[in-house]
Amino acid sequence: MSKPEPLPPLDSNLDVSQNHYWSYHNLETLLCCKKPLTASKDEDLFIVVHQICELAFNQMITDLERVLDAIAVALQDQTDAILGNTDEACYFFQRILRLYETALQTMPILGTMRAFAEFRTSIGPTSGFQSFQFRHLEIMSGVQQYWQGGTEDVMGTPHIAETEFDRRYGADIATWLEHHRHHSLAAYYQVLLHRTPGDAQAQQVSSLLQHPQAQPLLKCLNNYDDLQTRFHRAHLGLAIQQLELVGVEYGTGGTSFRDYLAKYDKQVAPLFPGLAQGIGEGQNR
Repeated sequence: MSKPEPLPPLDSNLDVSQNHYWSYHNLETLLCCKKPLTASKDEDLFIVVHQICELAFNQMITDLERVLDAIAVALQDQTDAILGNTDEACYFFQRILRLYETALQTMPILGTMRAFAEFRTSIGPTSGFQSFQFRHLEIMSGVQQYWQGGTEDVMGTPHIAETEFDRRYGADIATWLEHHRHHSLAAYYQVLLHRTPGDAQAQQVSSLLQHPQAQPLLKCLNNYDDLQTRFHRAHLGLAIQQLELVGVEYGTGGTSFRDYLAKYDKQVAPLFPGLAQGIGEGQNR
């Protein structure tokens, strides 16, 4: 890789000598983004924790696009029948994993809230269900729409949190699903398996773990799968804790949260079948 050269500012009229920490990071604007609806200090915490996670998701999307493109290039490498150089993919993947760890470590801070009841009824149907960036990440990972119908009541009627999410982001979701139909982490994992000799998945995974370029990528995939599953489980744990404090069974998004939040584990995980077991067996040899 060639040494990066300095780039000029996008705005040619910018006087960089007047660019200071607070202006460069838009701190005043950033801090104004936290707009609680009540006087509850726990609501301040509720907002900022979610905003930290959303900022992490935003960078993860950018880097995951780079990872997917780099994997596509490695798969097109004609010098190797299975996979070419994965250094570029793993470089950005490692950063994604650190960002995911940040989100996973940040979300449990909500467990320190003691006053969810002070603001819960004032925030309306807002719900983690509506995080379009998290949905984008899931689709890029190869996850299908397991969340569809997740807020339906016993009559099959979806909550406004879901209908409004579909109205606002339904077209985007459809575009992402189409774009990542064959351009996702799960899709590329299957390509690797199909390129590897073996009568069983376990044999294919074992062979891939011996491949010098596939091994580091597979380890990244396995860590990502683990973090994503842990994030879903942490969300479920927090929902149980906080909603028990206010004595209700339904989340702000209208979901029977125990059933909905458990759907990922039941219907999706693991993203990369056989990978965790194969890595575990390899480490125990």
